[in-house]
Amino acid sequence: MKPLCLAGFLLAVLFISGCQGTGEIVKLRIQHVESEVDAKDSPLTVAVSPFDDQRQSSEHLGMRTRGGRGATYFDVMDGTLSQRVTSSFVDFLNQAGFSTSPANGTGSADVKIEPAIQKFTVQVADKSLSTFLEVDTIMAFTVRNAADDSTVRIAVGVGGTDNEVFFAKRDLEKLIGEVLAEGFEEFLEKIDVQGQTLKFRLPQEAS
Repeated sequence: MKPLCLAGFLLAVLFISGCQGTGEIVKLRIQHVESEVDAKDSPLTVAVSPFDDQRQSSEHLGMRTRGGRGATYFDVMDGTLSQRVTSSFVDFLNQAGFSTSPANGTGSADVKIEPAIQKFTVQVADKSLSTFLEVDTIMAFTVRNAADDSTVRIAVGVGGTDNEVFFAKRDLEKLIGEVLAEGFEEFLEKIDVQGQTLKFRLPQEAS
């Protein structure tokens, strides 16, 4: 290899190496989109404890891979994942017609919900002429009824994908919001108001 070509090759290698593993961090807004659930007036008061973040690794939400140009990591804007998802869940239940507030250790409520985040991953991969977005979640809900001291446990797993020509943070934030809304809606589909309690919704009898 000629000296000039060798020098050019080494410069190219150094340039590519310098672009790898940059560790850029992008902050994402975590907020569910407006739900299509019909609001129903309910006499129940509901207290929601902060989501218990049970992920094995909670350093980042996920990452974006771009071939030889290193990785970009995603974190939460304005607080922690637990805080943002809890706020979204409280808003969702109020929108659905329940009188809902964060549990603060004082006062009493008909129902207390103790939720947990078991999985919450955000992945973006740049491919030829497109960018693949993926969000995958598993949330668990423990419902405690004060009226009869009963407990209901529900697990919900929801994910979503999207393909865009170019990566835009707002597209990923929208996908996260849609996945959260779908997960909350699935939770609501599994429960039923019975008096002053929330119970498992029984399958409808065949007509």
